Amino acid sequence: PSGTRKKTTWSQFIRSHMDVTWACDYFTETVITIAGPMTCYVLFFIHLGTRRLHIADCTYNPNSQWVAQQARNFSYFIGDNPQQQCKYLIHDNDTSLKMLDSILECDGIKIVKTSLQSPMQNAFAERAVREIREEVLEHLIICGRHHLYHVLKEFEDYHNYFRPHQGIGNKIPLGYKYPKEAAPFNKIECEEILGGLLKHYHVRNAA
Repeated sequence: PSGTRKKTTWSQFIRSHMDVTWACDYFTETVITIAGPMTCYVLFFIHLGTRRLHIADCTYNPNSQWVAQQARNFSYFIGDNPQQQCKYLIHDNDTSLKMLDSILECDGIKIVKTSLQSPMQNAFAERAVREIREEVLEHLIICGRHHLYHVLKEFEDYHNYFRPHQGIGNKIPLGYKYPKEAAPFNKIECEEILGGLLKHYHVRNAA
């Protein structure tokens, strides 16, 4: 009977809709500019099912016009990547994202907001921020917004094509970029990203 049914819990909702759910969030980074230290706001998205990371953009002033442009850009991005559908978008109650919501809802995306002061409800995004900080940002001096964006896009490529993730069975979100060659006498080579801060290894034909 309907009166005895339990409500869907947050974890049940996440597990049931991971393949069609993205999460987004901001994080800030202090960068060095000619005018002195400035705070840069970074907007990013992550697909829950594959852990695919998408760095949208970064800015010193996340006003409504900038947010609206990021919403349109994300809509185009989803259209170009139908294998990671977006039926639900999870984010917190940040009022600066209202313009994002209004545009994406017109595209049929349902906005799911987390409870107040409940960062664990957006745990996938929080984990991505921790990964970005611990593996890259804490080891670099960032000089300006453009430098920050370049570093983050380099990390995005590494995250999506080279880094295995335990949460998806040690798979790589978009598959390994340089598959093994089947020819004999192969050798292992090291590819360096961001001056050797990030490294990955692949097998290349010695011939």
